Amino acid sequence: MKTDILRVDSFGIDQVTIRIAADIIKSGGLVAFPTETVYGLGADALNPEAVAKIFEAKNRPLNDPLIVHIADIQDLLRLSNEVYKITLDLVDAFWPGPLTLVLKKSQTVPSIVTAGLETVAVRMPDHPVALSLIRESQTPIAAPSANLFGRPSPTTAQHVLDDLNGRVDLILDAGKTNVGVESTILDLTQTPFRILRPGGVNLESLRTIIPDIEPYNGNKILAPGMFIRHYSPKAKVILVEENGSVQIDKIKMLASEFAVQGYCIGIIAKEENKDKYSDFNVKVLGPAKNLNLCAANLFSILREFDKEGTQVIIAESVKEEGLGVAIMDRLRKAQAKRKQCLTKC
Repeated sequence: MKTDILRVDSFGIDQVTIRIAADIIKSGGLVAFPTETVYGLGADALNPEAVAKIFEAKNRPLNDPLIVHIADIQDLLRLSNEVYKITLDLVDAFWPGPLTLVLKKSQTVPSIVTAGLETVAVRMPDHPVALSLIRESQTPIAAPSANLFGRPSPTTAQHVLDDLNGRVDLILDAGKTNVGVESTILDLTQTPFRILRPGGVNLESLRTIIPDIEPYNGNKILAPGMFIRHYSPKAKVILVEENGSVQIDKIKMLASEFAVQGYCIGIIAKEENKDKYSDFNVKVLGPAKNLNLCAANLFSILREFDKEGTQVIIAESVKEEGLGVAIMDRLRKAQAKRKQCLTKC
């Protein structure tokens, strides 16, 4: 398969380009497209054969459910027979935007989309290209992140090409995504309502609508992004969660130990601390107080280190508030233990 790339201007969308992409979706093909969070890998959500191609292209396990993207509230009513007032309150407050709602699914939704679960994850993306593609395709679009399974999510079209060249029909390139981490996933099928995955909408904002929301602490795979190890670069990731000078000293000690052993080291640091690691390859996540920028930069930094052949990435923690909760979730999953044989520089 040859993967084509078409550039799209988000502020002046060429409908001819969108129709080309929509025709691929309608014919059962795969299109990678930008959302406000990360790039998604889309197929007709109501076509099981097309959805199966997503799993094949990504090497994604079939027990990992997909998010269905819509552009019209009427499609929500097609996908779920149990849409209550609280659902519509959340829709009014956060859609379009980086919030995915888990609802009881209707018979319209193929079981491959939901990994056999009786629930479906749905969201309306806040990106003009994504919304135009969904509308022109005239169907909900199932779309996980457009990367090989387990890798850092793509925030540029080049990231998609790096992972999926020859595996997808078309990539719509609209530049870098804004949010940089995936959507928050909120389960409305259990009480109290539970956050299955932290993301672009923070807990504090959700509690303005539903005060008693709780994070999910179980280990069942109920939504995307819930595997213990995920969002992982090829390098070994070590997250240092101490604060202040203790954190800096520990990172310098770890980096020195790995460097002496002959490994290529990379450090992810906050803007304020970048000069503390002058002996090492440092990439700046962003200012400690600008968690939006930190989130937008995270996956790109992990991918940059991989391209440079880095074998060990040592990351500073960020404050767990707002988007910091999602950033820490991604870093913890990136460092989750795996069998790994490090090759020295």
